[in-house]
Amino acid sequence: MTSETMPGWAGEHADDEIVPRDIRFDISGNAERHWFGGDPLRTAMVDGFSIFLPEGERFFIRSLKHYASKLGDQELIKEINGYAVQEAFHTREHEDYNRTMARLGYDVEEMERPVRSVLGNVSVPLVRLAVTCAIEHLTANFSTMTLRHQEIFADANPAYRRLWMWHALEELEHKAVALDVYKRAAAGMPAWKRYGLRVSAMNVTIFHFSRIFLRNVRLHAQADGIRTGFRFWSRFAWLLLVWPGYTRLSLLAFLRYYMPGYDPRKVDDSDLIRKGRAWLANEYAAGDPAKEIPAR
Repeated sequence: MTSETMPGWAGEHADDEIVPRDIRFDISGNAERHWFGGDPLRTAMVDGFSIFLPEGERFFIRSLKHYASKLGDQELIKEINGYAVQEAFHTREHEDYNRTMARLGYDVEEMERPVRSVLGNVSVPLVRLAVTCAIEHLTANFSTMTLRHQEIFADANPAYRRLWMWHALEELEHKAVALDVYKRAAAGMPAWKRYGLRVSAMNVTIFHFSRIFLRNVRLHAQADGIRTGFRFWSRFAWLLLVWPGYTRLSLLAFLRYYMPGYDPRKVDDSDLIRKGRAWLANEYAAGDPAKEIPAR
């Protein structure tokens, strides 16, 4: 199979097109405890992100599907459907990922419990949609960083690296859908109230994400027999703020969300999307062992 025949990966679709790719990465068949360059802390940080995803992605799909029949905009409905299919594939792969973590000895059930609790308490459809917009912005920032600084994952286990690169690409492809739906759903509200709900949802999301993420990184490290004292958290801060600087690299993009009238479509990620599609095409053309199923 060549890159020209791989659906949705290289040169086949418009830069702004949402392309669901039904790819199985077989994390369970490539299980590795410290898959990120043999580093327990870097592994714990990225594994900690995966903990949020299956429950989160089901939450996102429900949030947008609630409004799909109410919008009267066929193009946006099409984007919602493409978004939902992408997220469904993400859910499937991260469920396999998280089951693999559990098999490796991590208490995934305990890590996922607060995620289910927090998301389960968000019942008002418009608030649920605002929270979805906030989380989608966070994942889009992570994705931009991942595709722009591909060297960060250079020493990762190939199966895990491919999964995160694939996920990053698709997050950028659908980065604007949730906020587009929010603007339509909240069109009858005063502008100040729409803005207030959007940023309040982000503030609450950041609070809960941070406390659950830090808790789960600690649980993950303790399962490896690592003491989570001053030295551990100092290195954690170094990874976030200095090198590779996950937070440092994405902070300015994150803060744009607080601008009135913020629109992710005004940030041109077409080069990164093309770069991500080419990266995946090249990986599979070189003989990737993961099973690829044609996009539907």
